[in-house]
Amino acid sequence: MMDRSGCESRHTILPCNRLAKIWGVQHPVRLFIAALFSSRWQLMACGVFTVLGIYTAVANKAKVWLVAGSAFLAAISFGLAAYRAWREEHDRNTGEVAKYESPDISGEAFNFTGYRIQGNDRTDWSASYEVRFDVFFRNHSPINTTLKRIELDGTRLTPAFLFDFGAALGEPAFPVGLKMPRGIDKQITVRVAAMVGGLRMRQIPPIALDNLTVHIVDAFDQKHPIRIRAGERLIFAER
Repeated sequence: MMDRSGCESRHTILPCNRLAKIWGVQHPVRLFIAALFSSRWQLMACGVFTVLGIYTAVANKAKVWLVAGSAFLAAISFGLAAYRAWREEHDRNTGEVAKYESPDISGEAFNFTGYRIQGNDRTDWSASYEVRFDVFFRNHSPINTTLKRIELDGTRLTPAFLFDFGAALGEPAFPVGLKMPRGIDKQITVRVAAMVGGLRMRQIPPIALDNLTVHIVDAFDQKHPIRIRAGERLIFAER
């Protein structure tokens, strides 16, 4: 059977105090006292005005003196209340800025395709390929930034791949300097040269890309991991 406090009656196995310790429930009297003392400036103002009224009556002061004293105390109380409100708002805002002191970018890479650009299946046991894929991403932070570079790590793929953004592909690898403001979705196409050694193109099986690592690097040189869309595979073909 439950009493009004939400705890079971005295016949319960665990007393209410013990349940409060287990569940982290504080006693309502403690909560009331904590809330009361958090408003200590209001309590002090009430006390000061009470003392002023009693002093005026005992000392037989004129009403003008009482009005002037009340106005002075009201101005002091208002100033303290205004400062407290400003401080709480300032602490809240600075906390938000600290939370978002850097860009926060997330996204997804997908639509991978590969074409051979150097080498042949008759004489070469290694070849260079062009890999293209799309990246969809968004900056979740109010800190604006731009796209500085993209990094790929294919060493954990089977077979392992080496990616090189410095190879001349005839077109920009990705839009360097792309603005990334908060909350705006962006989608770009990335082009990169890739090389695998020891295998001719016809010997390269479809490659599962679960272990491919993709990072977007912002203007602050911070790296943001980009997930690979589930089920993505890379299949090479002749252009």
